[in-house]
Amino acid sequence: MADSSLKTLNDLRSGRTPWQANGAAPDRDYPAHITCDVVIVGAGITGAFLAERLTRRGLRVVVLDRHMPERASTAASTALLLWELDTPLRDLEDRLGFETASSIYRRSVQGVQAIAALVSRYAIACDFIARDSLFLAGDKLDPADLREEERLRRMAGLDSRYLAAGAVESCGFRAEGALRSGGSAEADPVALARGLMTLAQQRGAALLSPMTAVAYDATVSGVAVATDRGTQIVSAALVLATGYDMPEFVKAPSHRLFSTWALASNPLLPQSLWPDRCLVWEASDPYLYLRSMADGRLVVGGADEEIVDAAAREALMPAKAAEILRRLAARFRQFDRTDIAYAWSGLFGVTDDGLPLIGRVPGMAHCYAAFGYGGNGITFSAIAADIIDRLLRGEHGADMDSFALDRQG
Repeated sequence: MADSSLKTLNDLRSGRTPWQANGAAPDRDYPAHITCDVVIVGAGITGAFLAERLTRRGLRVVVLDRHMPERASTAASTALLLWELDTPLRDLEDRLGFETASSIYRRSVQGVQAIAALVSRYAIACDFIARDSLFLAGDKLDPADLREEERLRRMAGLDSRYLAAGAVESCGFRAEGALRSGGSAEADPVALARGLMTLAQQRGAALLSPMTAVAYDATVSGVAVATDRGTQIVSAALVLATGYDMPEFVKAPSHRLFSTWALASNPLLPQSLWPDRCLVWEASDPYLYLRSMADGRLVVGGADEEIVDAAAREALMPAKAAEILRRLAARFRQFDRTDIAYAWSGLFGVTDDGLPLIGRVPGMAHCYAAFGYGGNGITFSAIAADIIDRLLRGEHGADMDSFALDRQG
């Protein structure tokens, strides 16, 4: 029997975000025993992608979460649906070689495309809008570095082109250079998660929340999950989609937790925003990132720091908000604190190579994990749903090795 105790029991976010709304309605009937094909622990965006994907092919799915659906880290997401990774292609090439690195980047493009297809197919109301991205030169990559990144991306068949300072200025921003790329998007993360989970429920998935898994027992035939509500769940497979809280039996030595801070403005006039409202981020550490919302709000964040304590993170909110606004003024234009309607912070995870942890949990039969990290959390969630579905079918692919929990390098 594996204990479900978590490495961290932090609040996953603090403050108010513009995404907070009523989530998918959980089931209030907690039977003593449930039997299913797959039990998913975590009802956020990753759990929602998984539940939708697995119920689409007819599996009996149970989702449980100690929080109310979509109220934890999903509500803290700024939902820049980028295919560009936090680790530049040139750095990933140094680690893994060009063919593997470029295939991972193309896989990320496919992840954004898969989200777009789902939203369109099921008419999910989540303010999904296709956007270009603008990657500004910074203290990690200067203009010469960005030109090299452009060269590698073009070799990989990726849609990126280099812009000199004047062209960046015509986009509304200040930088010595930038990469302009197509194929990204933005969305309301809570509405997206709610739409996916509602689809799964309509197909028969059970959503049990608030409910906490307290112990797991993996056997040759499946997995048994004990919960704090007394419900015992017996399943052929277990998928952990618990965000940044990992049970102790999940070993991820390359994983570290950071905090990020974000702000959202009051609705602004169109002339107060940039011309085509592309997604914007910097080649800096930590980097500034910004986007707009469908109602004209500006969303901006950054100032990341390796802090996991919720109280310490919340105490830094005034200083971090001031830092974000200073950096925004240097890149775009001045905003006053009175323009800000929402301020929040949240945890996110980082791995040494910048890639997520998706796949089988070593040493736990029938147990899988789907942990998305860094600036690509939602994109990685869509990829995780595909990979775990294929693993459950008994399939294998080269992309699975790149994201495996016990990968080397």
